[in-house]
Amino acid sequence: MELNLAHELSALFRANVPLINLVTYEEDRVVRTLELLESRLGIYTWDLADGMKVIREAGTPMPKKELTSDTLLPFLADQAPAGCVVVLKDFHHTWNAKKGPVTRKLRNMAAGLRAKNQFLVMITPVRDLPVELKDDVLVVDVPPPGVADLAALFEEVTSKLPREQLPRKEVREKLIQSALGLTTTQARLAYSQVFAQFGRFDDRGIKCVTLAKRQVIRESGALEFWPAEEGESDVGGLDLLKNWLAKREKAFSEEARQAGVPYPRGVALIGIPGTGKSLSAKMTSGLWKLPLLRLDVGAVFGSLLGESEQNIRKAIQLAETVSPCILWVDEMEKAFAGAGAGMSGSGAATRVFGTFLTWMQERKSPVFVIATANDIGALPIELMGRFDRTFFLDLPNEIERRQIFLIHLKRAGVAFPERSLRFDDLVERSRGFVGREIERVVREAQFSAFADENREIEQADIDTALAEVVPLSKSHADVIEGLQKWRKEGLASPASSEEQRPGAGRGRIVEIG
Repeated sequence: MELNLAHELSALFRANVPLINLVTYEEDRVVRTLELLESRLGIYTWDLADGMKVIREAGTPMPKKELTSDTLLPFLADQAPAGCVVVLKDFHHTWNAKKGPVTRKLRNMAAGLRAKNQFLVMITPVRDLPVELKDDVLVVDVPPPGVADLAALFEEVTSKLPREQLPRKEVREKLIQSALGLTTTQARLAYSQVFAQFGRFDDRGIKCVTLAKRQVIRESGALEFWPAEEGESDVGGLDLLKNWLAKREKAFSEEARQAGVPYPRGVALIGIPGTGKSLSAKMTSGLWKLPLLRLDVGAVFGSLLGESEQNIRKAIQLAETVSPCILWVDEMEKAFAGAGAGMSGSGAATRVFGTFLTWMQERKSPVFVIATANDIGALPIELMGRFDRTFFLDLPNEIERRQIFLIHLKRAGVAFPERSLRFDDLVERSRGFVGREIERVVREAQFSAFADENREIEQADIDTALAEVVPLSKSHADVIEGLQKWRKEGLASPASSEEQRPGAGRGRIVEIG
């Protein structure tokens, strides 16, 4: 459920929680929210640069005094009026510089603040609470603004525009939806840029706002935004996987919510390298028209104690804010190797895995997880039970190899490959090749044709490339057979129909050479 900052703060004030740490970059949003609260509390802000400022006076005015980080807390304890909220900006600099006295003073002040209906709201950009304060200070992670917040912001930005410059209802909704994941300031800037560029709000603005979000998500560190460009026709084969995904597309609709249909949770794609696992994640984004966020687990791990857990929580929070979306965990065996029960992984890896595992189990938001892996043995068993289905991507069969050749040859400029090339021969000679290897064959042929006066690809170019490329099914036959054993034991569902699969009726392809 989307956190409503105003409701959350009202509840904390009613519960008389005197020490609150809001983890957010959006100081202005917090102050504006406090101003709009139906409360008789006075509101004040303090920071290291400008000192104390009055937003709304309490019943008794705040005494005026120049306050430093050394004198602030003693002053508030002795002279702050009853019934007030003091917002302390970047206060983590103070407790880090003078940890002992500051943390001790805050703990000593708690009872007095509660008695006089006073509240200290400390805004910090990251979780940085000293351990001494963990039982005295309530920490709230404030997500970026939700749909309601962005709708209000959009109304504010466009309130003075004439009707002809305003967007249609459906475009307005998309402009608001496309800004999910941005802070209020970032969204305001993105909308301003749209109007400055086009002089109105229409469909063109949606792409501009999406590009702004892409940059912000990239800067978050662990997440990378991928546009929905790949379609079903860009991926050869995998008919069973495609059918399974197609059945779940409507589960994100309002009709599904009214029918009580739950959101799909995720899918694990296991199998041979180069068979289209990563491409399938991109295809799903294009098929469902949902944003794709790639989780770079390597960027999650930090050198400071607790930093890794904070980074994974931040990434998860951002994914939930942007939702409905697809969260792509690529090569998850590298991310979580050795982190499961009974394994001897590092402490940080175990804690990150635990955080991710708990979220996978408990989440309610429409974040569909696609996790890909090559090395099955390194995967924690606890993780596999969190997916709706596990698919195995095997060596492509004849039908799939034909489709893959067609896709890449047409991209290379061959308009009618099945007419101009001995296509059945290409499909047969590429038995045991994965999709990535077929792409490499076509690319090599394209280079040869281009070097020879930029002509169209001919049969000889592909024949030469096929002879030069050694497929994994030859070079790593034992590894491939071990992976295929996983599917045969029923531990994963096939992503493709069994018809004309390599090795069926003609000897096992992994044993050639």
